[in-house]
Amino acid sequence: MQKEKMKNRIFVVIGSLLLVVAVFSTCLFIHNKETDKRETDTIINELFPDTSTLEEEVSEETVVATESPKQDIVLTNNYLGYIEFPSYGIKRLITTGTSKNILDKNLVGTLSVSANLDDEFGNIILAGHSTSNVFQKLHYMKVGDLIKIVTHQSTYNYTIVSKNTIDKNDMSYFKRIYDRKQLTLVTCKNNSKQRLIVIAELRGN
Repeated sequence: MQKEKMKNRIFVVIGSLLLVVAVFSTCLFIHNKETDKRETDTIINELFPDTSTLEEEVSEETVVATESPKQDIVLTNNYLGYIEFPSYGIKRLITTGTSKNILDKNLVGTLSVSANLDDEFGNIILAGHSTSNVFQKLHYMKVGDLIKIVTHQSTYNYTIVSKNTIDKNDMSYFKRIYDRKQLTLVTCKNNSKQRLIVIAELRGN
């Protein structure tokens, strides 16, 4: 009887510890996610301010004072712009390359065959992790949903026209395009065994 009680106590203690660890892990995940969002939003607001809220006239001194820090941030991190999913309130910075080091920072990267964000024509190909604060929402977005790309030069509005699941070695969607402007988004699916491909067409600036 005594041994049975001891076992029960051990199970209770272990269960309590596992619960505490689970709650702590959840809180830490939420904290890190919110911290990441705040930091990203701060950089975006600094590099890509909403010009509609700015004063029409900006003094030369102000331009000189603010231009250099922005340039340093852009050059150091190679931020090309950001992608936004308006329906979900998600914004992610875009940089060059899709190495693990880049994507693990919750950045969105351009593939080597991608067109430039501001090119008149071409296939802009962006990749990101399938995490809640990057490209996970692509799995739930539908044809017709809006995606925005904001660069240092302009804002581009795209509408999703198709979603496809492909083998991870399938490169057929990564071809260059010369007669129109297209956005191709890539993220992992089924434990990285497959890729989700979201195709969007330009609807206007």
